[in-house]
Amino acid sequence: MTSRYLSIDLGAESGRVMLGTLEDGRIALEELSRFSNTPIRYGERMYWNIPALLDGIRAGLASAGALGQVITSVSADAWGVDYVLLDAAGEIIEPVFHYRDPRTAEAEKTVLAKVDWPTLFEETGVQYMLLNTSIQLCAEPPARLAKSAQLLTIADAINYLLSGIGKIEMSMASTTQLYNPRQAKWSERLIDALGLPSAIFPEVAAPATTLGPLKPELASETGLANLNVVASLSHDTACAVAACPAEGERWA
Repeated sequence: MTSRYLSIDLGAESGRVMLGTLEDGRIALEELSRFSNTPIRYGERMYWNIPALLDGIRAGLASAGALGQVITSVSADAWGVDYVLLDAAGEIIEPVFHYRDPRTAEAEKTVLAKVDWPTLFEETGVQYMLLNTSIQLCAEPPARLAKSAQLLTIADAINYLLSGIGKIEMSMASTTQLYNPRQAKWSERLIDALGLPSAIFPEVAAPATTLGPLKPELASETGLANLNVVASLSHDTACAVAACPAEGERWA
């Protein structure tokens, strides 16, 4: 039996859409689209160009549709920590900040004035870095957070834009420094201590969660009917680890 799947792999410098064909226990990969991921620079500020990424993704999906083959599902992965804010209508609140934007330098003081480093690590197991989502959110202007209805990490935002369903997959939630892996849920302790609006944090999805079908308008545009959007492993590093052909528990 032959099964086909689409992967949207987004890196900090480029992205690609890949077709994976699984047959007789072997997988064959075919690149359908490759595109640059060039940040927008405005003085010292750095933003992600989400519309440009979507153009590259749509081109890859259209190439997949042109093959005329039955494809089971599509899923996106990307780098961690960065995020998209959505308003009440589900629209992206621009800009989408780059993790190298210098805004976090001042926000670090805000975070450490409210929560000490040992507590952050105890709650999340995540090392302290200026680019962490926790610090980025504390750099957000209150007005932007006030009009935000939902936060989605980059890969999960792409899955949302494809399906209309917004969830954050577990591996990506773990990169935010706001997720408690022991309790398998958002850290209310940290979110409250940092004064962040808890309502913007969506449901955390288990790996391999089917979100729903590709939006009808995208299915029509790309020729991909009956294609499911799946939150497989949203964090690119988690994908790399999962793909290691290792067995047993004692390996690294």
